Amino acid sequence: MRTFSLFHLVRASIICLTLFTAFQSDGQTTYLRQSFDKTSGLINPLPDSTQFSHVILTAPALSYHKFHKGYIELTRTQQDSATGGIIRVMRATPFLPSPKTLLIQITLSAESIQSKAVNAIYFYVGEDFNPVNNSFPGNGLMFGRCAINFTGNSFIIKDPETQVASKPIDVKKMVTLSWVLNNSSEDLKYQLSAHGDKETVSPGNYDLWVDVEAIHKGTEAYPGNSPFSPTKLSNFEIRYRNGLGQIRIHDILIREGNSVKEPEENVIMPNPVSGHSFIINAKNMNLATLNITRLNGQELPFEKEVLSAGRTEIRLGRSLNAGMYVLHFLDLDKKDRFIRFVVE
Repeated sequence: MRTFSLFHLVRASIICLTLFTAFQSDGQTTYLRQSFDKTSGLINPLPDSTQFSHVILTAPALSYHKFHKGYIELTRTQQDSATGGIIRVMRATPFLPSPKTLLIQITLSAESIQSKAVNAIYFYVGEDFNPVNNSFPGNGLMFGRCAINFTGNSFIIKDPETQVASKPIDVKKMVTLSWVLNNSSEDLKYQLSAHGDKETVSPGNYDLWVDVEAIHKGTEAYPGNSPFSPTKLSNFEIRYRNGLGQIRIHDILIREGNSVKEPEENVIMPNPVSGHSFIINAKNMNLATLNITRLNGQELPFEKEVLSAGRTEIRLGRSLNAGMYVLHFLDLDKKDRFIRFVVE
């Protein structure tokens, strides 16, 4: 087994893009935010808020990962986990301060699927996850879990506790999984976008979404009647353990779930972009700092015209190749903002 950590030395489309920018408000703890703008320095057993604590491969010749500009790619080439191996992407080092609520948002796509598989990928939230022991974490450590099933040319995201699943999601389609978890003693109120409905998840429960479609709301946490713990939201794991294929994770956000103020939404319309121009809706943008880049950082030429307050038209000098691009600017408080957009 190869472990990409120092644990033996130190154990201590528009919907996808709008969801992330809608939650960029101040006053909340961000435990992990990674958009894979770089390909090194992303793993550290004593991580900061941009790093995983461990990435573990139990059969690295058959199941492996690679960091690319703009995503991490997870690949399995042999069916069963006993010989084909598993991939574990973790925050085993506890989140601090220990969260009472969490919002987890992961933008992902299946680039290829070679075989059908039930519970091909698990997402876990709990406590005391062990990066050395590759057995499934027991119910006693778990607050909640969700899973991905491979169904052929598509996949579904499933809530194992209720067995309710999303609609099939085609290969190569990017979607955002949103998981809102409440381990506090009070109701958690949240919105998935600035103009979305206000939602409430009660104590000891979680809501699970794909884009703006609810898979299931109000799922009871603590599977198997596991005991309450105030640190039950302190660890996170993605475990790719069954099936054949390539999965890309383009963006991941794990942060405190409580909303301190109304979120600000920065939106590109249309998105995906198909022509030579598009509109940016952003009320708090310093236009002089605006730039557009490819994922590799190459800047692109463009012209801009203010249409109204908070509304700017961008005209591209030429058609862009299909793919993902990044629009970056400083807001009026001199904070970095970015919006990813897709060109078809």
